[in-house]
Amino acid sequence: MSQMSAIRNLALSWRFMIRDWRAGELWLLVLSILMAVSVSTAIALFSDRLQLALGRQVAEVLGADMMIRSPRQLSEQVAAEIKVQGLRRSEVLEFPSVVMAGDEMHLVSAKAVENNYPLRGHIRTAPEPFAADEAVSDTPAPGEAWLEPRLFPLLGVKVGDTVTLGAKDLVVTRAITLETDRGGDFYSFSPRLMFNFADVEATQVVQPGSRVSWKMLLAGEPDQLKDFEASVKEKLDASERLVLADDSRRDLRNSVVRLKQFLGLGSMAAIVLAGIAIAMASRRFAERRFDNSAIMRCFGGSRRQVLNLLIGELVLLAVLVAIPGVLLGWLLQSGLVVLLKGVLPAWLPQPGLLPLFVGGATGVVTLLGFGLAPLLRLQHVTPLRVLRRDLVPAPASSWLVYGFSLTAMVLLLWYYTGQLLMTVGLVLAGAAILVAVSLLVKLLLLQLNRKGQSKPMPLYWRLGFQRIVQESGHSTAQLLAFSLTFMAMAIVLALRTDLLDRWQQDLPEDTPNYFALNIQPAEVKGYRQFLESKEIATDSLYPIVRGRLVKINNVDVREAVSKEERGHNSLNRELNLTWSDTLPETNAILEGEWWQDGQKDGISIEEELAGHLGIKMGDKLSFMITGRPLEGTVTSIRKVEWESFQPNFYIIFPEGVLDNYPASWLNSFYLDTEDKVLLNSLITQFPTLTLLDLDSVISQVRAMLEQSVVAVEAMLVALLLAGLLVMASVIESSIDLRLQEGALIRSLGGTRRQLLIMQAGEFVLFGAVSGVIATAGTELCIYWLNTRVFELPWQPLWWLWITLPVAGALVIGFAGWLGVRRIIRQPPSVILKEL
Repeated sequence: MSQMSAIRNLALSWRFMIRDWRAGELWLLVLSILMAVSVSTAIALFSDRLQLALGRQVAEVLGADMMIRSPRQLSEQVAAEIKVQGLRRSEVLEFPSVVMAGDEMHLVSAKAVENNYPLRGHIRTAPEPFAADEAVSDTPAPGEAWLEPRLFPLLGVKVGDTVTLGAKDLVVTRAITLETDRGGDFYSFSPRLMFNFADVEATQVVQPGSRVSWKMLLAGEPDQLKDFEASVKEKLDASERLVLADDSRRDLRNSVVRLKQFLGLGSMAAIVLAGIAIAMASRRFAERRFDNSAIMRCFGGSRRQVLNLLIGELVLLAVLVAIPGVLLGWLLQSGLVVLLKGVLPAWLPQPGLLPLFVGGATGVVTLLGFGLAPLLRLQHVTPLRVLRRDLVPAPASSWLVYGFSLTAMVLLLWYYTGQLLMTVGLVLAGAAILVAVSLLVKLLLLQLNRKGQSKPMPLYWRLGFQRIVQESGHSTAQLLAFSLTFMAMAIVLALRTDLLDRWQQDLPEDTPNYFALNIQPAEVKGYRQFLESKEIATDSLYPIVRGRLVKINNVDVREAVSKEERGHNSLNRELNLTWSDTLPETNAILEGEWWQDGQKDGISIEEELAGHLGIKMGDKLSFMITGRPLEGTVTSIRKVEWESFQPNFYIIFPEGVLDNYPASWLNSFYLDTEDKVLLNSLITQFPTLTLLDLDSVISQVRAMLEQSVVAVEAMLVALLLAGLLVMASVIESSIDLRLQEGALIRSLGGTRRQLLIMQAGEFVLFGAVSGVIATAGTELCIYWLNTRVFELPWQPLWWLWITLPVAGALVIGFAGWLGVRRIIRQPPSVILKEL
């Protein structure tokens, strides 16, 4: 085709589009495209902003977007790479030391921070120990120190007193209650002393060979961070570890991952629903172009020219509608942000441009993917149709009909979900359900035909059954459209319920908000009695033995693991080992079995650690504990719910195995705000006790979950609008035929009431059958999603088998009644003249 010919065809397509718009032929297609673009754009923008905000909140827990941890200062090569990428940095130094105040001294975990610490989030401090705290943006000034509240009574000091760290005197100015990058460190036993990085040299504590931990906190834009992560990995040695915000907190990571997956699934469902609406509207559009195509063929137009003109018309329509669709999508997400301002994060970053471009492209791709197949029939229209309007073109070959739709769906849905497994799985499941449902519908229509012929029934019912059977292709398409609509909405609704239930289970109201560490064996009995006397709810006490993993199957651990995992944190520190005769409630055995009573040999290891280190069932592990070896064989691999805020461990031994090694004890308990005064008595009675306050961390997690619920509810609203559009498309796609049938029936003596009952009864039947089909499909998809994607427990949705068919019959019946009322209002003479 020459360039001039292409321009002429495009101009003619433009004229066709203007003509059809003025004739009111395109409003359903326009609404469908507008829905596809605006909903997908709004969801993409809202999801993008919310995910960036949630990612920032996770980063606030780390104190940065990413962190490099090392036993020494970073090399000049890594420091240069940080400068090249333009990242903000803040250096942190941690080391154990002894702090003195008069005649009192105590072991502390000293932490030196720069003035810009932290890069994300805030430190929380109080003017006095155990007083109300607040977020602050500054750090200890040179010559000052902030102490953890429990350190005040241990040293016998108050705010304004002086403590000595090494050779440096520091004035105590505040009590520190929360450090963002310490939120998930349950096992840092020593109380914290924070001071300014400028005072490190004056303390004379850090010397060559000292046991210290350097942290380089980094923050920047997503592109900068991604480039830095890719470039710096090869420059880090085995002792240096890059920690990302998403990896720093397991309790937040799983919830954020599930939310991202759910938003992707919601986007997928919205696009599918908009695609169904476009497919139904395109079918009606194509059927109403049979006569025009035949006339163009009579005037010498080729099949290809006819098809190109109509496809050009749809592409022009999609491009023109995509522009206001993108703007509407932006307005929708902006309005949603304003409406939900009270529960969304205080700061929502602006989204990137990619969701806008992809949202606009969604309209074009969805229209071609779902609307091209009906148009392919137009190339088979013969010129003879001008004289014989009963000549209907045959359907296009099946691979063309389904190939475009499947390809477009997979590509679009893969982008929106970001989950190839979930996308392919659901598309294949959807295709299988379509085939199965088509066969079932065919059988059902045959049964309806037989029942209608064998049993006496009112004329209008018999006519209704006959119309369904005679138009089996169109009836099947309608049932599939209704079924997929109900199924998409039911899947999202069921997953929403499962996710909310899981989040509530993970974080109930009485979630332990204090961890008590470093409980000495001689204090366990007195500690239990104290909690019981104060009626403080608590969980079990767990012993902790510090040990380093040194060998796997008698091979040095650094030689046994892969090169990529030699810098894993578990190899650079002592692990917290424990023993237990019962499996913790928040653990589940994946491989092997829990030990029997009296068993003295065996090791249970957490699945992620086993995966990183390549440890399998039956492997022999060797530990070094206070200079003494300990060996054992892996007999089980566990899945651990790190988000449960319960004591969890990488390594668990049978009871009795660690009896001869020095141990301290760990416990968690819940304490109401008004009862926190009891903490002073607890610390006074047990001065070596370490208390970790998790209230601020739990509040962070709860806030994130509340915001996640908002995102879920917003997704349901968008799907509801898309579902309503599908119903309108399905009803409108058959309105021409229904008008003609209504005119003939009324001309032959049928009443308006009979006609209305026949038409509405058909939609009630469609709704009930669609509800049953959608319920079966939902059960299969929910089972697969819960077990393979979201890692949620599955149980049958018995309530759905009743509610969905009933709701389908009522909703579709009512929508059909609204849609066909014009059939009984239109005079038969007017319609018959148009035939």
